[in-house]
Amino acid sequence: MPRTERPLDCEDTELGQFAAELRKLRDKAGKPSYRALASRAHYSAATLSDAAGGKKLPSLAVTLAYVKACGGDEQEWERRWRAIAAPPAPTAEAPYVGLKAFQKEDADRFHGREKLTVKLVELTERRPFVGVFGASGSGKSSLLRAGLLPRLKQALIFTPGVQPLDECAVRLAQLTGNSAVVLRSELTDPAALGLLIRQHDADLVLVIDQFEEVFTLASPEQRDWFVQALMSAPHVVIGVRADFYGHVGRHPELVEALDGAQVLVGPLTTDQLRRAITEPAQHVGATVESALVTRLVADVAGQAAALPLVQHALVETWHRRRGMTLSLVGYEEAGGVEHAIARTAEAVYEQLDHEQRQIARRTFLRLIALGEGTEDTKRRANREGLDAEVLEHLANARLVTLTEQHAELTHEALIRSWPRLRDWIAEDRETLRVHHQLTEAAHEWDGDRDLLYQGARLAQAAELSTDSLTDPERAFLTASQAEGRRRVRRARAVTAVLSVLVLLLAGTVVFAMRKADDAAAQRDIAVAGNAAAEARWLARMPTMKSDAARLALAVYRVSPTEANRDLLLTADAMERWRPYFSSHPGRRVDKAAGGTLYVVAEQDRADVELWALPGNEVVGSLPGVPVAVSEDDSRAVLHGNESFGLYDISPAAEARKLADLPVHGDTSIARNNGVDVVAGFVHTDPDLKKVTPKVWVHDGSGQVREVALADPGDAYEVRVSPDGRTVALSRSRPDGRTQVELWRLDGTELRLAGRIADPTPSDRPEFSPDGRLLLLPSPGRAITTAWDVSDPANPVHWADLPGQFTGTSRPMIKFSPDGRQVLLAAPRTVTVWDVAHRDAPRKLAGFDNFTMDVKSVDHWSSQFVLTTEDGFTWHLRLDAGQVARDLCDDYAELSDLEWAKYFPDIERVPVC
Repeated sequence: MPRTERPLDCEDTELGQFAAELRKLRDKAGKPSYRALASRAHYSAATLSDAAGGKKLPSLAVTLAYVKACGGDEQEWERRWRAIAAPPAPTAEAPYVGLKAFQKEDADRFHGREKLTVKLVELTERRPFVGVFGASGSGKSSLLRAGLLPRLKQALIFTPGVQPLDECAVRLAQLTGNSAVVLRSELTDPAALGLLIRQHDADLVLVIDQFEEVFTLASPEQRDWFVQALMSAPHVVIGVRADFYGHVGRHPELVEALDGAQVLVGPLTTDQLRRAITEPAQHVGATVESALVTRLVADVAGQAAALPLVQHALVETWHRRRGMTLSLVGYEEAGGVEHAIARTAEAVYEQLDHEQRQIARRTFLRLIALGEGTEDTKRRANREGLDAEVLEHLANARLVTLTEQHAELTHEALIRSWPRLRDWIAEDRETLRVHHQLTEAAHEWDGDRDLLYQGARLAQAAELSTDSLTDPERAFLTASQAEGRRRVRRARAVTAVLSVLVLLLAGTVVFAMRKADDAAAQRDIAVAGNAAAEARWLARMPTMKSDAARLALAVYRVSPTEANRDLLLTADAMERWRPYFSSHPGRRVDKAAGGTLYVVAEQDRADVELWALPGNEVVGSLPGVPVAVSEDDSRAVLHGNESFGLYDISPAAEARKLADLPVHGDTSIARNNGVDVVAGFVHTDPDLKKVTPKVWVHDGSGQVREVALADPGDAYEVRVSPDGRTVALSRSRPDGRTQVELWRLDGTELRLAGRIADPTPSDRPEFSPDGRLLLLPSPGRAITTAWDVSDPANPVHWADLPGQFTGTSRPMIKFSPDGRQVLLAAPRTVTVWDVAHRDAPRKLAGFDNFTMDVKSVDHWSSQFVLTTEDGFTWHLRLDAGQVARDLCDDYAELSDLEWAKYFPDIERVPVC
């Protein structure tokens, strides 16, 4: 018996009616099974079933084959199909807003945020100050404009811009009919804003969209005024990008006002997204194919910035619809969510001639506000000086929004989604920053000479192309250059007078020159310190690491101190980091050894993958987490979901279990003439509060044998040397210090060989690969002591390594294979020491500025390698000279503009 067809979801739509008529035609033909129809129509049963499924319009060929198999009128059905699939009317307006934010008049097609709108309205009625936070593109502006505004009796909405005071004056003037000039003079007192609003309408709600502009565009003085003014208003709602939440927190009055009065705009749920897609189309009698809805939901699932991307993709799909049906085919032709914006922008750009493209590039860059530790944002610019024809062309394509006086990007999604614009910003970033500063300086200039540029700022601005400047900018720069020449002439006159005095005070000049040299050297160190701080900041930006390395190299050439050497090596490591597991959520690097990363699933301790460092590929797996790995990487103690075991992890063995281990926790393992030696702890009480150190040996029999340890007592650390012959046991003494005992393993018994006299309180001891040195880190005293224990009966103090392991964090230690170098890793700081000579340790390098804690350390391919908690792997090089040569081969030196910015008043020195 044939299966019953699933009921249609959309019989009231054009596509649903078409599918229903196909089903009726099949009923009239005796309701043959789709398998029988397939034999007549020469299409698969699934294809014919989908044709009558109502999810998408079938092709004409499939439709006619279906009709013919059912004995229907093919000509009549071809006419019906073409009526639905007819190309859209060119003048029909899309029911979607595209990249623009929803406005108050779009409330009837604003769907998916009904619950959040109700919550915001209720909070606005209860609280005088409300904040709406969300990622760029999450729909904050649309929620404020199409969700909140239609439900308020009286509201005034605007964005702060460069001059919040002027914006307030202009908007209030439009509302009250008063003079904007008069209002501006009254509003210089922040408290006047609240007074003016109460005089007009005490129920008026000020809605401030894109509040982050007070941090990206406004001056500190304007920002402070605006915050104080808003505090005086009776009802305020602000919309803020989430990455500026910390900036808001720097203002105590905002923190207090927003306590318990915040709305977070997160990603749309699947159901909300479906309504946002289908209901605007239904409002104008159109249909969205179910296949398209499913595809769109899948393409943007979980993305906070999905709304403008979806809206734009739907606008482009609307222009490619079949009749009144938005289809999956049209969506894919438009490029989908991922490429629709880029295709639109690229198509508009390609329509311009060569000169217009250059103008368009300068226009777009004027509309970008560069982020300082945050994403780049859009900014408004005066239309004065911008090419009107090109602006209109961009506005018609909805890439740019125009008002009477200003132009701005329609949405910041254009910055993220259009590769060409991102490349322009990256290429001209520093020039763009200089140009924006010039724009603001020219706007503020009132003829005062003290406001004109001079020195490095003038030199930077003078390098800007004059074609890119507006008339006010050009006038300001010309005045600055004229004032600069006047200062030079005055300086020359002063110099002439001083020259006479110099001849009379030659001896004094010599002394002064020496002082000047000293001052210059101190100045170089100070300037280099400022540049070093900038390099550290750049190194934390994923897209700025090459710039950080170039700047760090210049800092090292200007001031070759140990600190600047470490800066160079750190920048080199961060520039060459590799993301191994950041794209694998739920996995973490647990250990690194022998060029292999042991990657553990967070939810399953028996799921461990082995990743090879050089190839970034999985080379094997283990049935448990590696608690300890032998020096030759052939043996490991693994912790599965419930037990510990000794395993052969050599490539040929494929993780073969050798024996069960009763160990409970941290262990160490070694190989001695074919015998495996394991040192660790076991719980010795039912409450699992007390642990006792144990030593076991495994001779290949499949069983481990415990070697008795006399008087384990209050021992809290136990480690075995890599050759398996010496065991270090740490005990706590009544005075808080540590007693470290050295035991020798002779066949079947352990005997006490010696003690390390009166060491500092220490953490886990660590042997060098040859067992000669034993390191005792001391977290409380920021020092690590090294002891020569080649003769356990007479341990000799070897060296003190200062400046490491403050606090209570457990340190990580890794020796080089020859034991001459050792790496000490605190949570976010790493130092490497040369310990080849007694009492003469030499610091080889220091690395810091890591954004996450160090998770594991290794030595592989002549380099120390470490991984951090965010899944990145860092290769540490110690030769500053080689690093400098490689950077010179890979990158260009700082430009003159960059040198003037980072090293003002310092004559350029050769870097490469």
